[in-house]
Order: sequence, then structure tokens, then C-alpha cells
Amino acid sequence: MPDTFDKDKKPEKLASAIYLITGFLNDQEPLKWKLRLLVSEFVSLTVSRQERQVMSSAARDLILNIKSFLSIAKNVGLISAENNDLMQEELTKYIGTIDYPLSIGDLLHVESPKPDIKRLHEGSEVKDKPLREFGAVSVKKNSRQNIIITFLKRKKEAMIKDISPLIGNCSEKTIQRELSAMIKAGVLRKMGEKRWSRYSLA
Repeated sequence: MPDTFDKDKKPEKLASAIYLITGFLNDQEPLKWKLRLLVSEFVSLTVSRQERQVMSSAARDLILNIKSFLSIAKNVGLISAENNDLMQEELTKYIGTIDYPLSIGDLLHVESPKPDIKRLHEGSEVKDKPLREFGAVSVKKNSRQNIIITFLKRKKEAMIKDISPLIGNCSEKTIQRELSAMIKAGVLRKMGEKRWSRYSLA
């Protein structure tokens, strides 16, 4: 099979292909917006070459999420098996091109800053610095917040039940804590109480 996507432009072309595929889905279908949010985050991560190791691991996690949701879309008949198979193959190929030298355990181990700041100029310290500042947990947290913000830019206001389907592998309690933190930070505002609460951008 010929290489469908040029290597240099592969993230953008993968994203464009998924946008085209999801363009046939109804606007009320949550999977349409979930996939588009994931690929938007994926392109944003791959554009930057800073914090390369963390960016690579986060991009890999996003690709795996995209692959999972594409499979769901295929299984429920929202996209064709042919389109799914093509995207699965190309996404798997791209994972193989990502610099991903660290194990999952390495990413979850976030070191404390060393007392000698001068050592940050040494190669090993520069390599580790992004991991201390942007541990795997922080990347996931920022990812959830980006999804919420992007969704509210489009919907203006929403309830937790509207946001939950967009954030995979995440309980409503976790989403509630995320929303509360964003309210305290002045990013969101809350209207109503308990199950009737609605959220919008501040």
C-alpha cells in the first residue's frame, strides 16, 4: 500500500481525513465532536517541538484515544469499515514515528526539582525538566480542561451530562472537581445548584 500521507504533514493530513469522515455525522452525535476535539489537540501537540518527550507521550495517548473512538464509530455504523481500517493503519504507522523513549512508569514518576539550579544547564537535567513540570497527570488534566473550554466555546453553556460523553475514562465526580477548579481559577462560571447546575465561560 502506498504511503497515503507525507511524513512532514502527516498530523495535519490525519486530522483533515478525520474531519472529512466525521463531516458525515449528525451534529447531535457526541462522537463527531469528541473525535474532532482529540485530533485538534493532537495537531496542537505535534506542532510544538518543545518538551519533546512529554509532547510525544501525550500525542501517543491522544492517538490511542482517537483509534478507540474510531472503532466505536465503526461498530455502531457511524463510519464505514473501509474508512476506519485506513485511519487505524495510518495512525498506527504514525505512532511508530514518534520519539517515545520513556516507559509509562517513567512518565508517572515526576521528580522533585534539584536544589542546584546550575545543573539545569547539564544535558540530563534539561532532558528531565519537562517531566517535572508537565507530568503525565498534568497533561491529562490540561487535556480535560481544553475539551471543556472548546466545547463551551461552541455551546455557550452546558451541564455535566453534556460534558461527560466528551471525556472518556473519566467519572462525573472527576469532571465535577475539574469544573470546580476551573471556577476557582476564574475560567468558568456556574449557574444553578446540584444536578441543575449549568456552566459557561467566565
